[in-house]
Amino acid sequence: MRVELLYWDGDPEYMSARQNLVEVLTEDAFETTIQMIAVSSPEDATFLAFPGSPTIRIDGVDIDAAGAGEVGLHRRDYGGTSVPGKDLIRSAVERARGWSHGRR
Repeated sequence: MRVELLYWDGDPEYMSARQNLVEVLTEDAFETTIQMIAVSSPEDATFLAFPGSPTIRIDGVDIDAAGAGEVGLHRRDYGGTSVPGKDLIRSAVERARGWSHGRR
């Protein structure tokens, strides 16, 4: 499984997203490298289809594709917060691993 965390240095909370991601992977006893990808220019944002910071992708799939906004260097909104919650991250990890547990 490929796990990427794309971030913009102007986002003071991207490390909180990383912490949530690490905790979910640890709780699920899944060891994988988290690829940290700094997005530093509008051109990079366009090239990477970066919908704001932080963005977590698992095997190339955004964990909240439905909530992805406009591409650019800005903070992302996850339902009123700028940090994706552990439940959202866990659901995406389970989907990627083929574990549905009755959830969609």
